[in-house]
Amino acid sequence: MSEDVNVTIDGIILYCDESISALQLGNGYIAKKIYLEDIPFKNKITDGNGNLTTGYMGSRLSDDKGVYFMSIHKDEIYRVQPPQLKPGIALTDRDLMCPEQLEAYKEGQVDFLNRTVSLLRLFKKGNIGFKEIFFEHHFTIMGFINNTQKHTSDNVTRNIVDNTFFTLTPEDAANCNQFIRDYSGQEYDLLKNCIDEFTWGLEQIDIPTGFEQYTTALEMVLLATNQQGKKEVLSKRVSVLLESDPTRIRTLYDKMKNFYRFRSESLHEGDGRNITAVELKDMEDVVRKVLLKYLDFCKIAIATNASITWEEIKENKIDELKTAVETAKNTGTLPA
Repeated sequence: MSEDVNVTIDGIILYCDESISALQLGNGYIAKKIYLEDIPFKNKITDGNGNLTTGYMGSRLSDDKGVYFMSIHKDEIYRVQPPQLKPGIALTDRDLMCPEQLEAYKEGQVDFLNRTVSLLRLFKKGNIGFKEIFFEHHFTIMGFINNTQKHTSDNVTRNIVDNTFFTLTPEDAANCNQFIRDYSGQEYDLLKNCIDEFTWGLEQIDIPTGFEQYTTALEMVLLATNQQGKKEVLSKRVSVLLESDPTRIRTLYDKMKNFYRFRSESLHEGDGRNITAVELKDMEDVVRKVLLKYLDFCKIAIATNASITWEEIKENKIDELKTAVETAKNTGTLPA
C-alpha cells in the first residue's frame, strides 16, 4: 500500500519584479510577493548575523513595508511505496525514509522548473531563475513512523551578478503564458540540447566564455557536423534566417563575421578583448531569435510528423537556408 507525502516547495525567483505574478507557471506552482521577514526559509538565505547571502542581494525589491522578493510556492500530495517487510531482513532507518523515491520526485520538479525558466529566458531577456529550491516532505510509514525530510536543490553555477531584471507588461504576461503553453512540450524536447547550451551561456560570469557558449549554440542549430568554413557559413545562414531586407541581411552578416572572429580569438588565442558586455548582449539576442524560430519550426514539423527527429528538422532547415543564401548571393546581397 502506498503512502501519502505532503510536500512544500519554495524558492526565491532571482532578478524579476512583481509583474511575474501574472504568470501561469503550471504544475501547481504560483509566483508571489513575499517580504523578507515573512520568508519561512529566511535562515537559509541569510548568514549568522541575519544578513542576506550574496546570491540574493541583487534581487531585493522594496516598498514602504520593507524588503521583499518574488518567490515560487507549491503544496502537493504525492505517493511513495513503503519498504516491504521480508522474513529475516531488518529494515534500516534509511529504508524507512524512502530516499530514492523522494529524490526522484525532487529531480522531476527541478527539471520542470528549469524548463520553465529556460522558456522565460527565451521569451524575453532577464536573469530570472533560482539559486536554491527548498523541499520539505512530511509522511507517515506503516501508520506510525513520522518522517520529515528536507532537501535543497542548489544551482552552484548560477549567475548572480547579471542584474538584468525580467519584467513583463500586462500584454507581455498574456503572451508569455501562451508561449509557455505552446512550447513546453515535444518541440522543446527536440531543441533541448541547443536551448541548454544557450542557458549555459547565460549562466557564465566570464564574458568571453558566455560568448563562446552562444556561438556553440548557433553551431549546434545551423551547421552540419564537420562543417567547413564555419565563419562564412554561419554568418550567412544567420543573416538570411533572421532578416529579409537586403541591407539588414548584409549588416547582420558583417556583424556575425566579426562575432565569429571574436569568438575564435577568445577560444584559440585566449584574447577576449573585443568581447564587451555590449557584444555579449547582442549575441544573446541573436541566439534567442534563432531558437525562437526553431521552436516554431519544430512545432510545425511535429504537426505533420509526430515522430520526426531533431536531426531531420535540422537537415531540412539547412537545405532551406542553403537555398536562401544562394538567392542572396545571386542578387548581390551577400558575397559569393
